[in-house]
Amino acid sequence: MVKEEWTVVLVRFLLALCVFLAPLRALATAPSDLPSLYFVCAAASEAAYAGELPELLRARLVAAGWQIESYETEGHRGTVGRFFHMVRTDEDGAETHLVAFPGTERGSDVWTDLRLGRAAFGGTSPSEFLAVRDAPVTERSETPLVHRGFLDYTQAALFTDVLPAYGNRTAGEVLAAELRAHPSMRVYLTGHSLGGAAAVLTAARLADLGVSPTQLVVMTFGTPAVGNAAFARRYEGRFNLHRVVMRGDPMKDVLAAPLGFRHFGERVAWSPARSAAKFPHAMIVYVDAAIRQLYDAYGGDKAFLFLMGQPKRTEGRTLYVTPIETELDDTLTEDAPYMAAVLRDALHVQNAAAVFATGGGGLSAEGLLSGLDGHLAAAREVGAEEMVAYRITGVRERTARETYRLTLERAIYDMDGNLIAATSRSARTGTLTPIETVLYLFAQD
Repeated sequence: MVKEEWTVVLVRFLLALCVFLAPLRALATAPSDLPSLYFVCAAASEAAYAGELPELLRARLVAAGWQIESYETEGHRGTVGRFFHMVRTDEDGAETHLVAFPGTERGSDVWTDLRLGRAAFGGTSPSEFLAVRDAPVTERSETPLVHRGFLDYTQAALFTDVLPAYGNRTAGEVLAAELRAHPSMRVYLTGHSLGGAAAVLTAARLADLGVSPTQLVVMTFGTPAVGNAAFARRYEGRFNLHRVVMRGDPMKDVLAAPLGFRHFGERVAWSPARSAAKFPHAMIVYVDAAIRQLYDAYGGDKAFLFLMGQPKRTEGRTLYVTPIETELDDTLTEDAPYMAAVLRDALHVQNAAAVFATGGGGLSAEGLLSGLDGHLAAAREVGAEEMVAYRITGVRERTARETYRLTLERAIYDMDGNLIAATSRSARTGTLTPIETVLYLFAQD
């Protein structure tokens, strides 16, 4: 995006902030709602990337009622700062705003990560931010020092370009002014790895611009420490930081020894599922864990919470869904209930009225529906126009560690018991976890 186009789009973004940023429904006002916060932020952090799962998640987020805009601008020494702004309006008019930063995925991002020098951090205006950054680094213990590449990334994203329509202020200044003027507003900042580092530094910048700690909620995933002990002392308590770390993720501590950096905030420890443990730093593994925790907290018939969205429904069509059958490798056994829950949620969002069978058989290995007559009677009783049956199979591929071939079979019946359509789609895991692969296969129909 050229600079002029980006400026126009960013003005639209800021107008939305100024006009529509109403008091947010706090997702984490109670501990019981933390799984929702973790999941939404994990989905947003993955959606900020490029690739199969991010594209799928963005589509699901949009279908669930989220508006998404992306922005990028060049900064110091070729650094490209990027972020996604995501907004969802609830039925009562309350809006949820998230700013998600992508992690390392471009050559410029690699250069950002490798700029391991330390830069001073401080100031109360963009001009002071730059002056402090460019000052000679002192080794005094009271001087906040941060990763130079991470800092340049954050500066480029929100604190470099000035907007004539807003008094030649940067986007970060405008956002801070709106938050100060409306103390009940709250913004959620999230990201994975490099993106999480940018979320932390953005929150610190906003705090230095006078934003209250209660208005800044930061959720990071697999993020290395961004600053030294002095930085941690200065900013701990000035925003709410939830730092999610996966067991086995090597990146969380990668900068501690060479740069003398340290973490702060609330450490939230997760463990990867057996089927998703190939590389615990990958954001797909964090998304997988967030899905599991969400369903563990709000499972069963109350699990229609996928992507926190309002169903996009077509009036006048009722679909009867038979029990979802699974035939999986032993290593996928613990994944089975989550696969079924994701599929149920996707059906719930997609269809006008999805009625789920409370018993009876499902789709057999031969592709036939068990207990057809009983299901027909139940479907007619609820006024369904069609019946659909799903079967999920999964086998381990011996050529690659913890890689699986998943197949999603679907059979559709009319109300006379005739099979009118049948599909079978399969895909390998690798860039997706098994649970995410089921959602991907569903989206192909």
